Amino acid sequence: MKKILFVLLFVALVFAACSPAPAEPTQDLETIVQATFQALTLQAPTVSPTGGISGNLSFPSEGIPPLLIVAFNTETGQYYWVQTTENQTTYQINDLPVGKYYVIAYLPDGSMAGSYDQFYVCGLKVECTDTSLIEVEVQAGVVTPNINPGNWYGDVSQLPSMPNDSTIPKIDVQNPPAQLGSIAGNLNYPSNFIPSQIVVAFAVNSQSYYYVITNENQNTYQIDNLPAGNYYIVTYTQDGTLSAGYSQAVVCGLLAECTDHSLIAVPVTSGQVTNNINPQDWYAPPNSFPANPLP
Repeated sequence: MKKILFVLLFVALVFAACSPAPAEPTQDLETIVQATFQALTLQAPTVSPTGGISGNLSFPSEGIPPLLIVAFNTETGQYYWVQTTENQTTYQINDLPVGKYYVIAYLPDGSMAGSYDQFYVCGLKVECTDTSLIEVEVQAGVVTPNINPGNWYGDVSQLPSMPNDSTIPKIDVQNPPAQLGSIAGNLNYPSNFIPSQIVVAFAVNSQSYYYVITNENQNTYQIDNLPAGNYYIVTYTQDGTLSAGYSQAVVCGLLAECTDHSLIAVPVTSGQVTNNINPQDWYAPPNSFPANPLP
């Protein structure tokens, strides 16, 4: 009996030794594909979900004051901003969610604003009458360039108000901001109607000038946001062929004996409107007044 058991055990051991080793388990196809996809996803470059806007800055004066540049999202009403320093000529607003924006530059006190609009793109010319703001599209990972908020001649009350947000620190202006005033007066024309006119305030002893454009048969004007100082006032017809100034002849009464056509320096005081400045001397000799500065 023992001999039989020994033989059976020997046979079992020989069979086990000759049997092939079990195969390694294999991954199914779906697992392999999923792993490959995950690896490719981790290696793929990511695109920023935000973009930016950049451009040049200007101001209707000899220098550029510190400014608050604001991008207003036209769909959500959310706004984003940067502050600039004195005489900074460029800006860039980063981390803007994809969308469309209006871009406006404000003086620190909100009294004046420059906008990126159709009037600026048109060249700030007399014939440019569209002042509507332009929607600037921001794309992911891209900075949209050449968005220049340069129309400083519009009515600030018609633009979005400067954000009054406690998170926006007050701009530290080393020099006091320019003190602003106005000049106003009456218009006429040697005819039975008053054409549209370009009324210009030329800063005395400076290359700066400010202007308003009037409508046909408008008999008054007012130029606002003038830095305190002295100005010459000249008005021009739209085609630039005729001009009239606020001159000594106007003060004299425009009589035949009033032969002095020299311009009068008009003082502008902070917070005040200087009235009765009437550029009505249409009778001065040619070249008595500065040429129309608008192209």
